[in-house]
Amino acid sequence: MKKNFYFVCLFTLISLSASAQRWSYGAGLGGSLYHGTFANWHVLPNDKEFAMTRPALNLQVRYQNNPTFAYRIQTVFTDLRGGTGNRVSPVTVALPVTNFATSIFGIDALVEYNFLNYQNSVRRVNNWTPYFYLGASTVFAKVSGTQDAVAFKTNTKMNYALPFGIGFKYQLSPSWGIQWDLGARKTFTDALDRPLMEGEAAFNLSKGDQYLNSSLTVTYTIQSVFCPTY
Repeated sequence: MKKNFYFVCLFTLISLSASAQRWSYGAGLGGSLYHGTFANWHVLPNDKEFAMTRPALNLQVRYQNNPTFAYRIQTVFTDLRGGTGNRVSPVTVALPVTNFATSIFGIDALVEYNFLNYQNSVRRVNNWTPYFYLGASTVFAKVSGTQDAVAFKTNTKMNYALPFGIGFKYQLSPSWGIQWDLGARKTFTDALDRPLMEGEAAFNLSKGDQYLNSSLTVTYTIQSVFCPTY
């Protein structure tokens, strides 16, 4: 019976080696940059706006059972800074003099599409790929600042965002890897940089602030292969 059990385990290991489930756990550091009413740049931010880049921390869990798609859940801790004084380009609409600081806690559910055959074997050499990601995010934001010299502060509000971007990942060893992301989170609220005015909707499809986020993450991967039990 034991011989049969070990034979079945060995056969299972061989047959699942190309499609075994892989769980990755990671932590990363990066930066976030606000884009909205008070930083409405198109291609690149100006020097003052770029100087408002803030540190960001992410913690993630990624699941992958085939070389093409991966599924990631992560939390992001960051903050955003900005104001009317950072806008150098001509402003066609009069804006109130505003400076703000916003703390952000986000929970992302992402799907990654790997452009190359990635992680189908732990013995594979040069195991790397660029990828595209898309998903949904819940954003908790708390805003404080001044508007026309009047201080304001809002309680933590929950809203939703659409995260998307590109990345690159490389498996250094069967267990350790690195991952770089660059993307944006398009929120459905116009209140990441100011309090909502009376009558404004908290959830807005036509308007919405956003922020760019980039991070370098170190991941630890576990390959799970389950032998049958008797």
